[in-house]
Amino acid sequence: MKKILIIDDDMTALDIVDYLFEDHGFEVIRRADGMSALECVSSEQPNIILVDLMMPKMNGQECVREIRKRGIAVPIVAFTALDDPEVHQDARNAGCNLVLTKPCKPAVLVQHVEELLRGAH
Repeated sequence: MKKILIIDDDMTALDIVDYLFEDHGFEVIRRADGMSALECVSSEQPNIILVDLMMPKMNGQECVREIRKRGIAVPIVAFTALDDPEVHQDARNAGCNLVLTKPCKPAVLVQHVEELLRGAH
């Protein structure tokens, strides 16, 4: 089973994305901040990570940089409400494979995640 780690401080967003990916056959691991995500990323070994960029304590870019420092090479998708080219570039520079702007059609989000898992991005 494909395993996705979703990191977002918005519980409604977590619920929606959790339901979406469970409905598409994923095992979903949820974390509400970057610090708790770092605590589980090695033990849970997700196939892909979906991370919000604007979070308290540790923002998404900081979390991604730390994940990459630990040698974890799974695809990472930044999923953010910020439609700012500089923020998107910073996320890619941090180690994100793809940056998507919220809101995004659910089918498009799933399609991008599936493509990354197949190595098509």
